[in-house]
Amino acid sequence: MQFEQGANPARVKALNQAAILKAIYHHGPIKRAEIAKRLGLTLPTITTNVSAMIRRGVVREAGSAQPGEGYLGRKAHPVDIVPESRRFIGVEIQGARRTLCLLDYRGRALYTRADGEDCPDYGRNMEMARDMIRDALEACGLTLADIAGIGVCMPGLVDNRQGTLVVRPSLNWSGKHVRGDMAALVGYNGPISVENNACARAYGAQLFRREALGDVQTFAYLFINVGIACPLVLNTASVFGSVVGAGEVGHMVMERGGLRCNCGNRGCLEAYASDWAVLGRCRDALAAGRAPVLRQICGGRPATMELLLEAQGAGDPDAAEIVEKAVHTLGVAVANIHNFACPSRMLIEGKLFCRQENRERLLEVVRRNLCSVIRTGEFIFVEPDPFSGAVGAAAVSICKDLETYVE
Repeated sequence: MQFEQGANPARVKALNQAAILKAIYHHGPIKRAEIAKRLGLTLPTITTNVSAMIRRGVVREAGSAQPGEGYLGRKAHPVDIVPESRRFIGVEIQGARRTLCLLDYRGRALYTRADGEDCPDYGRNMEMARDMIRDALEACGLTLADIAGIGVCMPGLVDNRQGTLVVRPSLNWSGKHVRGDMAALVGYNGPISVENNACARAYGAQLFRREALGDVQTFAYLFINVGIACPLVLNTASVFGSVVGAGEVGHMVMERGGLRCNCGNRGCLEAYASDWAVLGRCRDALAAGRAPVLRQICGGRPATMELLLEAQGAGDPDAAEIVEKAVHTLGVAVANIHNFACPSRMLIEGKLFCRQENRERLLEVVRRNLCSVIRTGEFIFVEPDPFSGAVGAAAVSICKDLETYVE
């Protein structure tokens, strides 16, 4: 059982500082009086802490605010984060691909790199990630001392408190001490965050897609790739951007005794609608002499999601059937998620939905399967981005930095 810590003066001060910085980060430019109102703290407390943050170069006054009618005294200047004050590195390790980004405090990319070498070995993946970090620092003229945090994300079940990968069935990785291994390889003594790659994308959306999300209290992030996950994010008065659970919806059972999944069970969503499952059906169709347009487009190359969608658009009936079955299964799963969690918005990232007709078909299936008394949430399709995982990993590190800020 976990108990909350007592509120001694030092802890109260630390909590106030972190809360003030988070308010500025998420709502800046913002006036000191507005921060006080949002947090329920006194204006002198806000002023003292903001002044200290300005001295440290983390926060700055953002121009002059015009006084209102009848205003007396000093003009109230809004304050905002200094983007260049802190830098973060994010790395996504997938086995078949590694991506890295180096971001400033506001998420502006200072450097990006992708490595597509297929490598099933955990140790070698970590070494390649280390080399990418070194190259990023050299390219930007930085040292490890200039980095406020490193985030690492990967598919599978992750214990983010311990910084470990519990298990990744598809590559037989288990019990990997990612945080410790990365610290030793890179020689970095600062904070290293480790997270599931779908959860990391949710953190990235929370920080860098605020216009799309607005002030919603809950949103879900459905990520369809080799696996399928859908973490839920909570925003409340006391908790901002908390990702709930691993969101491993890919292992919800869609058909009792159905197709075997990589996890060892049968009938899982991933066995029907993940990229891995869809491309497996493509291989079966090609081996059986079907999918003639897809065969022509592939030209002897292995099928990919991009080539499958091209064949669908070119009228290949077998390619269309493969896609339609996957989209239908995903639609039922999305309806189940909404019936259970009722998120205000759901962001959906998956290569299947690069085609508009597949988006429309998914939403039609969702509408047919939603409970009639549940208000339909808003669905936002996210264009697949090869760096969204690395950006999300850096976002996890930024969120950790905001939570633990102490003057």
